[in-house]
Parts: sequence; structure tokens; C-alpha cells
Amino acid sequence: MRVVCKYNDPSNIPSDIPDNFDFGLEINKEYLVMGMLNFKKSNDLYFLVDEDGRPSWFPYQIFEIKNNNLPQSWAVKINISDDYVDYKNLMGFDELCNKEDFFNQLLERDENVMQIYFKRKIELEKN
Repeated sequence: MRVVCKYNDPSNIPSDIPDNFDFGLEINKEYLVMGMLNFKKSNDLYFLVDEDGRPSWFPYQIFEIKNNNLPQSWAVKINISDDYVDYKNLMGFDELCNKEDFFNQLLERDENVMQIYFKRKIELEKN
């Protein structure tokens, strides 16, 4: 799945878009989506994309979808009753959905987890 950034600054986003994320994306730049999730305290969908080697979650509303095809290798994880997890559902590459604590380690920029992330990103970019 590929998206194009349409908004990148709190001063230029419409009022119905969450602004609790780290901006820094480039307007009109195409990004490869590495995962999608819904946080428990929000009904908004977030895309996992990265800028300058920093994967982060961004609300879907700041993007225009350029290609909506999902990789066949993606997995889904549903978390309705786990109180220790911040999200309701998660879709993405295998380790993101299936490896214990990978999600949190990715946000913490753990070196081994980042290596796996970039390996999966390279694989997806080839397709």
C-alpha cells in the first residue's frame, strides 16, 4: 500500500484530523505503508510510515491513498481484551503483528527490531 502526504504541520490540518503525532513528513511525497492500526481510545486509523529512517504512526487523513493493495504476507492481530496493549487491531508484516513486544520495541527504536523493520521494508519495496 502506498500513500501520498497531503498535510504535514499542525497549522495546516483540518480540524477533524488528530494532531497528536510527530509531524515531519514531506508534502506530496509517496510513502510505503508498513502497518495499520486503531488505538483503543480512538476510532481513527493510523498508518505506519517513516521519514528519514524513523517509523511512526500517522493518521490516515493526512494522506491520499495512491495504491490500496495490501501485501499477501501481512498478518492481523485483534486486541479487544488485553488491557496492556494500546491498540484494538493491528495489520502489517509478520513480526509487527506476531512477535511479542515488537510493536513497543519499534516505537522505542530498538536496534534489532529496527533491523527487522528495514528488512521487511526492503522486501515490500521490491514488490
